[in-house]
Amino acid sequence: MLAYAGFLGVEHIARMKVDHSLICALVERWRPETHTFHLPFGEVGISLQDVAMILGLPIRGMPLSGPTIKGKAQWIDLCTQSCGFTPLETDMRTSDITLSVVTRHPIVTDSTDEEVTEHTRTLIWQLLGGFLFPDTSGTRIRLYFLEVLQGDLALARRWSWGSAVLGYLYHNLCNGAKWETKQVGGCMHLLQIWAWSRISMFRPSVLQWIVPKSYKGSPRHCIRLYRDDLDRMSENQFDFIPYASETLPPLVLNEAPLWSARVMLIFCNMAEMHYPDRFLRQFHIRQDIPNAPLTGTDNHGNRSNIVTGALAMWANIQHHIYFLDYDRHMFLEATNRYRNWYKKHGMTRVQNPSHNVPTTGYTPTAHDWGIVKQGVHEVYQLLADRASYEDCQKRLRQMALDVGDEEMLHRGIFHYEDEDEGGSDEEDDADEHEGGGEDSPSLPQFS
Repeated sequence: MLAYAGFLGVEHIARMKVDHSLICALVERWRPETHTFHLPFGEVGISLQDVAMILGLPIRGMPLSGPTIKGKAQWIDLCTQSCGFTPLETDMRTSDITLSVVTRHPIVTDSTDEEVTEHTRTLIWQLLGGFLFPDTSGTRIRLYFLEVLQGDLALARRWSWGSAVLGYLYHNLCNGAKWETKQVGGCMHLLQIWAWSRISMFRPSVLQWIVPKSYKGSPRHCIRLYRDDLDRMSENQFDFIPYASETLPPLVLNEAPLWSARVMLIFCNMAEMHYPDRFLRQFHIRQDIPNAPLTGTDNHGNRSNIVTGALAMWANIQHHIYFLDYDRHMFLEATNRYRNWYKKHGMTRVQNPSHNVPTTGYTPTAHDWGIVKQGVHEVYQLLADRASYEDCQKRLRQMALDVGDEEMLHRGIFHYEDEDEGGSDEEDDADEHEGGGEDSPSLPQFS
């Protein structure tokens, strides 16, 4: 009956342990105004495509815009009629109920069809409240789900569960991005599997343990490591196309055009914007400078006027699809003007390079790596401009100083004399003539 209601795939997802350090590192890079993660090479995001692929939830359907039932007495009656248990008023608040009192009928060989339906409905309710839409408490679930699930369970397919899950996750990530927030709600399994699917270096390694399991001295699950990896990450380390379309069922592919809809994602009194034009490379399209976001960072309150406009937008979702073609043989690069724009406006690095490097545990290297990348780029420009041998060596020496490579400096790797210590102009002219003139390249000599 779970398959009948459309939740069998969710039930089959393994309940892995949430990697809190990975989640924290991603939340640090979340931008509330654009609903994207800022990485060194550009913006990336969790899209409706990811929800469909990872959770198998439908995108097409009616939005979950909130309950119509008011009052505890009505909710108690609905629990009795739909799930076969009667909670106390003290177990309820205005919109939620204590998770521990939501109980399922045990299924035995002589269970009636009604008891099986009640058991399945309660199980789906628990999946929704505890897995797909969890709050930060972890002890309460929304009563609204029970209203949606009443009657024939096959009617549960008419709702857009995928857009609601993603909108709720967006809302919680925006709250989590605030410095005073200590906990984050939403479907963390979706976020973690998304990271594993697209960032290969974060995927867990599968090994056969031959000794007692221990994480002592391991940098894994360390937020320093995740921050550092993200700070020095390049675009070839991000999998823009992790899903193979030829292996997907028609039911999923039929909704593919909706994955690129630039619409509000609705859940109850929350409405969050989906911006696929900010991570087009995830849809096989060359990334250019995106349109400005429709709202700012203040669009995360529970405001009825925003939801009203969002409902109208969702009703006309076909008019908000960013592009219709789904071709796996299109561009995965970004334009040069996007790269220049993002370098100016994006958040390419989280760690402050002026902070002292920790003396224990994992030592971050992203700052040094950034200096080396910039230095190599500048040396390349010097060579392209036919700069002098001394200018190139000075830039390399400065790069070594910036990264604190004392060993390279003290070993005398760079053999050149400063201008105030070197020979005469005549010697320089002779050396230049001997080397073949101004058009001959001068290469650094290494020991």
